[in-house]
Amino acid sequence: MATTKLGNTKSASRAINYAEERAEEKSGLNCDVDYAKSYFKQTRALYGKENGVQAHTVIQSFKPGEVTAKECNEIGLELAKKIAPDYQVAVYTHTDKDHYHNHIIINSVNLETGNKYQSNKEQRDFIKKANDQLCEERGLSVPEKSSEIRYTLAEQNMIDKDKRSWKNDIRMAVEETKDNAVDFEEFNTLLKEKGVEITRVTKNNVTYRHIEEDKKVRGNKLGDSYDKGVIENGFAIEKFRREREEEREYDEYADTFEVDWDAVAENSEDLRKRRIARTEETKQASNKIYIRDERTTGLERKGIAGNQVEFEKDDGGLSR
Repeated sequence: MATTKLGNTKSASRAINYAEERAEEKSGLNCDVDYAKSYFKQTRALYGKENGVQAHTVIQSFKPGEVTAKECNEIGLELAKKIAPDYQVAVYTHTDKDHYHNHIIINSVNLETGNKYQSNKEQRDFIKKANDQLCEERGLSVPEKSSEIRYTLAEQNMIDKDKRSWKNDIRMAVEETKDNAVDFEEFNTLLKEKGVEITRVTKNNVTYRHIEEDKKVRGNKLGDSYDKGVIENGFAIEKFRREREEEREYDEYADTFEVDWDAVAENSEDLRKRRIARTEETKQASNKIYIRDERTTGLERKGIAGNQVEFEKDDGGLSR
């Protein structure tokens, strides 16, 4: 089973940097993936479309243990060929979570026409259908729309009678918090504020507890939207968003500094003159020390010469 989430970015380079740094496998469509940033940039410049959205992103996540890193990347590339055949696409596979997932980055400009990629409702539906088709062709499970939320018969009866359901409380808490965390620790902290906590996380499942009712339920019993793989997919998206936001804030911070190049030049010239003056002072001081030492040495020589005693040796002994 594979799920997809779509997004876009005004900085294709940042999206590629993030995805490439953590990639276990990578591949490219209509470009050399090792030089994807350059390929993307050249195409946008060629058609004069460098402003606005520079790339579209698709995060394709697989059920834990369902695919290898290589298979994951191959399916990602196949999806790219179906949804963006005339665009440059880079596919990066991450294996740092139990569920392997692809970061599929699509350049915003069509190679043949120069038109920008459209990410509207029709295209999003098309991507989901293409993704499901690829999974079916490879014998992978495909999530059914009706399984996004699962109700037991008893729970459905309560809902029909407008009665409160503790399971629905958990669903609402998860929906309100899952897109605001980057890991289960942060997710659990946010859930506790809603009266829910995580009691167990295994390789394939997550278990929630309604604190007031003291009742537990596994995520897959609530529906696919509350299972571990989907939750972790949300973590990856939020982490990506935060890193892009930090980079954007840094760029905006850096842009607030304007350099007064006239002042820099004036200051540099002043430093150069002061350096020359210090060098000249050092030379003059060294010259004075040299002359003083020479005078001292000359006087010492004269003193030694004046104090010399010559002894002559004769037959009677020593005489001066």
